Amino acid sequence: MAFDFPFVKEALTQMFKKSSCEEYPFKPKEAFPNYRGRIVFHGDRCIKCGLCEKVCAGGAIHNVLISEDEEKEVYERTFDLTSCTFCSYCSDFCSKSAIELTGDFHMTGTKHEDLLVKGQYTKVKKKPVAKAAPAAKAESCDNKAE
Repeated sequence: MAFDFPFVKEALTQMFKKSSCEEYPFKPKEAFPNYRGRIVFHGDRCIKCGLCEKVCAGGAIHNVLISEDEEKEVYERTFDLTSCTFCSYCSDFCSKSAIELTGDFHMTGTKHEDLLVKGQYTKVKKKPVAKAAPAAKAESCDNKAE
């Protein structure tokens, strides 16, 4: 009775070939082009329009007022990567490119705070413009001289 081992031939041929496995993490791996990874927020570019919050399908973008004085308000914009679907609508709709999705795919953490991206921006308050006194009405030409 002969035993047929169909995998013996394959095992012997693969034993002398180079491994087909990648050597990650010993050799860093680059993300594919147009990969949508970790979010980066540039608060200095933000014009405070709030459009990113409106288009966020996962509701991952929140604004919180940190401080306020007579001249300015300081806000903190938070991106919750646990709720983010990485659809890139926020970066697509941002007219000043204040939001970027990078190629960083190393998004792990032991706490919820590890997966929050925060950035601050300042909103300058407009000073009320003093209204000028109304100009004296000119007499109309319709008045008939008597």
